[in-house]
Amino acid sequence: MSSYFIGIDGGGTKTLARLEDANGALATAKSGASSLTQDLDGAINNITNISRQVLTGTPITPDQVHVVCGVAGAGNPNSAAKLQQALLAQGFRSAQVTSDARTSLVGAGAGTPIVMVAIGTGSVAMQLGRDGKTRQFGGWGLAVGDEGSGAAIGKSVVRALLWELDIYGRAKSPVCEEIMSVVGEERAQILPWLQSAGSREYAALAPTVFKHLPHCALAGEIVRKTAAEVDRLIEAASDGDTLPLALLGGLADKLGPYLHSAHQARQIPALGTALDGACILARQDREHTAASNKTNTIQHDS
Repeated sequence: MSSYFIGIDGGGTKTLARLEDANGALATAKSGASSLTQDLDGAINNITNISRQVLTGTPITPDQVHVVCGVAGAGNPNSAAKLQQALLAQGFRSAQVTSDARTSLVGAGAGTPIVMVAIGTGSVAMQLGRDGKTRQFGGWGLAVGDEGSGAAIGKSVVRALLWELDIYGRAKSPVCEEIMSVVGEERAQILPWLQSAGSREYAALAPTVFKHLPHCALAGEIVRKTAAEVDRLIEAASDGDTLPLALLGGLADKLGPYLHSAHQARQIPALGTALDGACILARQDREHTAASNKTNTIQHDS
């Protein structure tokens, strides 16, 4: 029986799927958001639907297909297991659910050893080691982590504003003067904002910090501090190795020039996307399944 592969990249804004055979892509499909954290049932429906949609118009049946889905929220094992069971219920030959960070990592290096740091609203670093194993660093979320992220920049500038208000009774730095229009000018306005703000609200302040870089010392201080946090993520994920480094996410280009020169020297453009990574993992899953079946057959025959 011929083998086919479906890679799926699920995120907070869209879901992409690609059907491949041994020679490359056969079909693609796109649908709405699929985050296991934001809407588990909706994500499962979206992903199972797109896995069928990408087969539409082909003679390929699910039992010929190995599926790998990289999706936001797969770090929760219960959610990942529910999605995997839903995919297997479609009749696929195999189905694996993993994090979108892992598929991004594998895609960035086209399956070869690499360190990847994703810095956007949140942050996470991962290594695909020379031993073929993946390791994650950071990515713990706004409350205790996400160092080097847009949300971290937003928290830093809000802390600076609160300090300036306490000390001077007003916003003193240009960047804090501007963000007051968002978070408020007085305690009675600011406290409700602080109570409701999440990662997205804090990250939305990051562009204002970069805007003020040329003429605001505080903005420069915050950006350099954030870049130093990214440097620490890189060092942790590198574990003494000098693997190629890929920076991904909306802040990659903005923070890249502020990183340590040794890290800048290691940086390469990503060789592929998270969708590419999912397809690579689907091919590897097929090879692993074939090897396991061969081993089981040999053991049975002996």
